[in-house]
Amino acid sequence: MNHHYLLVLAAFLLAQLLMTSIMVYNYQKEKSIKYWNALGTYMNAEVGYFVVGFFAIFSFLFILSDFIDLSVTKEELQSITDRNWKQNLQLYFKTGAFLISCFIQYIAFTVRKKGKAAIDKIADKI
Repeated sequence: MNHHYLLVLAAFLLAQLLMTSIMVYNYQKEKSIKYWNALGTYMNAEVGYFVVGFFAIFSFLFILSDFIDLSVTKEELQSITDRNWKQNLQLYFKTGAFLISCFIQYIAFTVRKKGKAAIDKIADKI
């Protein structure tokens, strides 16, 4: 597997975990429960969402290989003065994957609310 794909997977996982930890931290303060308890509860409630996201990024990478050539080096891309959108995508591949993954997790927390409801349930028991 091309190392670019591994970097995108790492960026995806890192962004998902970063946003999860931030959102859970902010929410658990409102509920006055322990952070690790809230994080574990959220992760257990949303494990299916993380699995779906992981397979979605795999599918995206599989399809993306038909549209861009990831064998071009960063130095080669930086030397091009008039880059098209595909070349910019290649140049900022990790950053794009990270930002998109952060946004996806933010949407999951604020719109889907399954993990949030699980934290509420634990807080009510305490």
